[in-house]
Amino acid sequence: MLVSNRGPVSFIKADAGFDIKRGAGGLAGALDPVARGLGDQTIWVASATSESDRAALDAGAADGLHEQLGYPLYLLAFDPEMYGRYYDVVSNRMLWFANHCLWDELEIKEFGEHELDAWFDAYEPVNSRFADAILEISDEDSLVLVQDYHLTLVPGYLRRKRPHQAILHFTHSSFCGPQGLDRLPRGIPRRVIEGMLGADLVGLHVAPWVEGFLQCCEKIGAKVDRENGLVEHEGGRSWVREYPIPIDPTELHERAAGAKAGRWAKRFRKDTSGPIVARADRTEPSKNIVRGFKAFGRLLERRPDLQGNARFIGCLYPSRQSMPEYRRYTRQIEESARLVNEKFPNSIDLYMKNDYDRTIGALLVYDVLLVNPIMDGMNLVSKEGPTVNQTDGVLVLTEGAGSFEELGEEAVAVTDALDIEETALALERAIDMSSDERKRRAESLREKVRSRTPKDWIDSQLDDLAEVQRGGEPRTPPCT
Repeated sequence: MLVSNRGPVSFIKADAGFDIKRGAGGLAGALDPVARGLGDQTIWVASATSESDRAALDAGAADGLHEQLGYPLYLLAFDPEMYGRYYDVVSNRMLWFANHCLWDELEIKEFGEHELDAWFDAYEPVNSRFADAILEISDEDSLVLVQDYHLTLVPGYLRRKRPHQAILHFTHSSFCGPQGLDRLPRGIPRRVIEGMLGADLVGLHVAPWVEGFLQCCEKIGAKVDRENGLVEHEGGRSWVREYPIPIDPTELHERAAGAKAGRWAKRFRKDTSGPIVARADRTEPSKNIVRGFKAFGRLLERRPDLQGNARFIGCLYPSRQSMPEYRRYTRQIEESARLVNEKFPNSIDLYMKNDYDRTIGALLVYDVLLVNPIMDGMNLVSKEGPTVNQTDGVLVLTEGAGSFEELGEEAVAVTDALDIEETALALERAIDMSSDERKRRAESLREKVRSRTPKDWIDSQLDDLAEVQRGGEPRTPPCT
């Protein structure tokens, strides 16, 4: 049982009814090949997330998905107002900000009745409905893999109704710990952690996020055994492990070899006489885009030889524009780029519409890839860029990126993501790096990224959960 808010496909209205579009992002990309490999042995449970999805469900357009996907997909439709409160108010505002410790960054002081009502009237009912659906279409022998912060309560609901179910909960975001979660209204942090502890196995991307989760467990009085990666609470036992998500380079290389990506790459190189700095992100506050542009402007101030020669290509796309914090941050991004260009004309090319081929074109030719999140679950572009780059480009990476554990040794590191001067110096160091050192680092990054596949990632979780179901311990060792 694969369980996530967003499924592997979405529906688009067409003249003849509905077309389907494959889901984007690391979650769908990692789980879809596994589901196809398992075929009828798996069922994917997800929300009908849009008006088109709900209309397609009502029209019966989802009935043929089994044949198209190669596995059954079970979609849940919710009242749009309830779903919006569950998704925007709680999941993507309260819990996302908590997992990324964004309270001070976004100047959020506290939540009120609006957010509390959304928790009790939307988030809890949606999670409960997911749990009921799983109970309806599975049996006690099923392995249930619940995905992400949208569904933190599902494991707890399942455990109470079916005590012997084998359950995993995996968080795809960062998990910064009590300093993030404790800023939520009283009672909610405990509900989140106890919900997740309904799972036999709790997975996070990397060791720092595991530690953040364990600290939250301690805050609610759970017994934490770090040596064995085990949490005991109210008679239950949960193993906690790190599973760093990799990328699947196959489709990436196919798109990189395509004519559209190639044309963008040639255009970027033709229009730039000096080094190319690039980034590819959603307009998400945790990505720290504004400080990245400011750091580039500071670099140009320090280095007159780069003025008029270096270019920053920002391939961005708006995210969660129904939320005021995201609309405000999008405006701040545009203003920060404008101010740099005002002082150093045409130094930043800012693209604010998602164009995958254009993004791949930038990744093909960058000299420096800037990945400077304040905090991020993994940040897969730090793996995608080195995989397709053709110029031995240098990765500049902040320590708050989940990928820093794997890639930090071969990147130019930024210790403090909030320090614009340090980021500018890192960009300068990357630009000035010798060709031999660039080549060595680029080859090492490619080797690290190729060492694991999404199938390895999900198989390790399935193997661990099956072992726990048999009464054993996970094969994956605990974090050290």
